[in-house]
This record gives sequence, structure tokens and C-alpha cells, in this order.
Amino acid sequence: MALVKRQMREPSVQYTAQNAITHGAMSIQRVVLHDTESHDTAGITDVKGIYDFWVTQGLDYGAHLVIDKDGNTGMAALGFGHEMWHVGNFNGGSIGIEQIGFASLTKLVWSRSHQKQLIKVARWLAWIHHVHGVPLTHSLQGVCTHADVGAAGIDTSGHTDPGTNYPLRTVLWLANRYVRRGGWSKTSPI
Repeated sequence: MALVKRQMREPSVQYTAQNAITHGAMSIQRVVLHDTESHDTAGITDVKGIYDFWVTQGLDYGAHLVIDKDGNTGMAALGFGHEMWHVGNFNGGSIGIEQIGFASLTKLVWSRSHQKQLIKVARWLAWIHHVHGVPLTHSLQGVCTHADVGAAGIDTSGHTDPGTNYPLRTVLWLANRYVRRGGWSKTSPI
């Protein structure tokens, strides 16, 4: 009997960044997680503000996704198949996910105040795995943090995001759970 591969629906997007700066096509190999080092505000103004900041900054930076603590998601209009500059010397093949928040957040704040954000990140990781085959493992060939890339000596910018208290094991566990179950409830608000 052949196994039937279930379709996993794409997580919801609340803002499409038409102004996102990209740098040519790429083949997707991994996901790099970040934080924005900025405060979260209600609604999508914070998500839109991050994309606007990158444009006005003029350094051609950006990320494929920006997710706030309520799970609101901004996505670059051209999608994942285009390189964006979010992690020095490791952008090619890397999907960047920025989470609005700070590397200094405690484990308690991540798990309570940013719970919807972590769930949304896990859903995106599950979907990226489902569609693009990125391994749901903590590695430079699967899902890693900006700090991991720095520790490997690839990015020498000194970034430590999303911080030592970021619950990556929990996020990966949840992403793997979504993959095993073929997605999440259609009635879920995020």
C-alpha cells in the first residue's frame, strides 16, 4: 500500500512586503532564525516597520519573514526562492526569519509573552520542510540561529540573536509534530 503525502497548508500572512530587497534567485537549503532587537506593537505596524526600516537604512538587508509576538507575519513579496541579506557570508540558500523581540528575553518571556510567535515560527518551519525539504534539525544544514552562524566563524558580525534563552528545541519539536500530523487545526487563529 502506497503512502499518501498529505498537503500541509501554508501559514497565514498578514502583510506582504512589496518593498523587500532581494539579490537574485537561490536554491533553498536552510533556515536562519533571528530577532529584530526592537519592541513589539499591536497589529502589523511593527512588521511593516521592519521592512520599511531596511529600505530606508539603504544597506540592502532584509529577511523572508518577519513575525511579531502575536503571530502576525510579514513576507517578502518575491517569496523564499530569492536571496536576502540577513546573515553575513551565509545568505545563499538561507531563508531568514526575523522575530520581533530581543536576544535578552528570558525563557519565561519567550514561553509566555511570545508563545503565538513561537507557534507561528514552528508552523513556517514545518511548511518549509514540507515544501522545500529543509531538515528540522538544529544544524547549519537545517535550522540554525544567527548566533550559530557566528559561532561557526562564518559571520563575524558578533550577532547573538535570538539569544541564549531562545527555546529552539521546543520550536523544532513543535515543527516536527506539525509535520507528523500533517499540519494544524483550521480553526486556529494564528
